[in-house]
Amino acid sequence: MDMSSLSRAVLSYKIHWHIILVHFPISFFLAAFIFQILHLFMYPACFELSTNVSLAAGTVMMIPTTWSGWSSWKDNYKGAKVVLFRRKIVTAFLMLGFSLGLSLWRFIGFGFFMEAYVNPAHWIYLAGNTLLILGAVIEGYYGGRLNHR
Repeated sequence: MDMSSLSRAVLSYKIHWHIILVHFPISFFLAAFIFQILHLFMYPACFELSTNVSLAAGTVMMIPTTWSGWSSWKDNYKGAKVVLFRRKIVTAFLMLGFSLGLSLWRFIGFGFFMEAYVNPAHWIYLAGNTLLILGAVIEGYYGGRLNHR
């Protein structure tokens, strides 16, 4: 292979952004869930701060991930109106909205760096993080069905 054909191959390589980005919100939401569990049973405030940071990062990463999934669906699948895509799109937008709402509730209601001293708030926060993990599992299931059928 000569240099010109190698450079053409490199330049023609298409990066699949959604496949790369999709793993970030999942990882951040999982980390937020684990840190919240640790906070509830071990109590150090650093675990709650870690939950806040992970949730914020996951929420921010949901924006390009959702956008890249939408673009990929439009470009690669011509916007096919199939049940599988509908479920993935609805789940993605629900996760985006829910993570944004949970983040705002936590940060406005209790502050970013402050520990929430209200005990029910910890359990609500854990329930919210659990729902985000459930959404990630649903997305992963349908993404796997799409790519590994």
